[in-house]
Amino acid sequence: MDKKYIRPMIIIVLVQFFVMVGFGIVIPILPYLVQDLGGNAFSLGLFMSAYSIMQFFFAPFWGRLSDRIGRRPVLMIGISGYGLTFILFGFIHNLWLLIAVRALSGVVSSATLPTSMAYLADITEGADRSKSMGMIGAAMGLGMVFGPAIGGWLGHSSFSTPFFVAGILALAILPFALAFLPETLKQSSTPTDKKIPHLGLEITKDTLFPLYVFNFINSFTMAMFETTFAMLAAVKVGFGPKEMGTTFAILGIVGVIVQGGLIGRLVKRVGDAKLVKAGVFFCAFGLIFILLAPNIITLVLATVIFMVGNSLITPTSSALVTKQSIRSQGASLGIFQSFASLGRILGPVIGGALFGLAVQLPYVIGAILLLSTVLIVGRRLDSYEVG
Repeated sequence: MDKKYIRPMIIIVLVQFFVMVGFGIVIPILPYLVQDLGGNAFSLGLFMSAYSIMQFFFAPFWGRLSDRIGRRPVLMIGISGYGLTFILFGFIHNLWLLIAVRALSGVVSSATLPTSMAYLADITEGADRSKSMGMIGAAMGLGMVFGPAIGGWLGHSSFSTPFFVAGILALAILPFALAFLPETLKQSSTPTDKKIPHLGLEITKDTLFPLYVFNFINSFTMAMFETTFAMLAAVKVGFGPKEMGTTFAILGIVGVIVQGGLIGRLVKRVGDAKLVKAGVFFCAFGLIFILLAPNIITLVLATVIFMVGNSLITPTSSALVTKQSIRSQGASLGIFQSFASLGRILGPVIGGALFGLAVQLPYVIGAILLLSTVLIVGRRLDSYEVG
C-alpha cells in the first residue's frame, strides 16, 4: 500500500471501532433501560432489531451514493449522524421515541461500513486489500470487546452516560476524518458498465448473488451462535456471566489476531477463495465440537475454532466482492452488508426457536447450512478470485 494512505486507513479502522463500541455499549444496560421505561421482552427485541432492519434497507443506498458522489462525503454523513443519534439517546426518556432513534441510528450508521470497505478497496490491491478488510474486521471485533465492558462500567452511574460517551467518541474522530481522508473514488480503475440490481427479485441476476447468499448464511449462523451460546454453556458446564464475559473477550482477541495479523500473509499464500472455504470448515467443525465438548476447556477451544473460521471468512469474502466490482464497489458492498444484516435479523429469532425445540439444533443446522452453501457455490468462489 502507498504510504500516503496509511493515515486514511488508520482513520477508517478507528471509525469502525467506534461504531462497534457504540453498538456494543448498550448491550449490558439495555434490558434495565427498557424495563425502567416500562418496556417488556417484545419492546427489547424491537429495539435490538430496529438497528439491523434499517441497515438491511439502507446499506445498499449508501453504497450506491458513495459510487456517485464519492466515499468521503458519505463517510462524513455516517460518522456525524451516528455520533449525533447516540448523544440524542442520552436525552430521551420515552421508550418508543428511543426505538425510533435507534432505527435512525441504524440508517446513518449503515453509511460507514460499505463505504469504508469501498474506500479501502479503492486504495489497495491483492493481499493488501484482504489485509485491509481484515483490519476493519479486527477493529469491529475490538469494538465488540470494549463496547459492552464500557457500557457495563458507565451504566452503573447513569443509563444516559454510555450513550453520551459513544456519541462523543464518534464525533471526536470527525475532525481527523475531515483532515486526513482524501477522496479516492476518482483513483479507482476504469469505469465499468456493470449494472448492480436493487434489492428485490432482480438481485438474483447479479453475478455476485451466490456470494450475497453465502454472506447471509454466515451472518445467520453467527447470530444463532451468539443468541444461544450463553444458554447452552450454562446447561453444559455451568457458565455464568463472568465465564461468558471471559469467553467472548477471548473470542474478540482471536478475531483481532487472525483478521489483523494473519490474513494478509495467508491470502498471499493461498488466495481469498480457499481461505473462505477453509473458514467454513473451521466454523462447521467448531459448531459440532461445541456440542461434543465435555468440559470448560474443550468448550472454549471449540468456540475459538469457530471464531478462527469466521475470522477467515469475513475479510476474504468482502475482498472477493471488490474483485468483481470496479466503479460499483460501494453498491456491491452495500448489498453484501445488507444480506449480513438480514442474517442478524433472522438469526436470533430462528436460533432461539430452534434452541427451544432442542439445544443442539442451532449448531447442527448452522454447520449443515455453511457446508451445503460452500459446496454449492464453491466453484463460483474460485471464479471470483480472478476478478
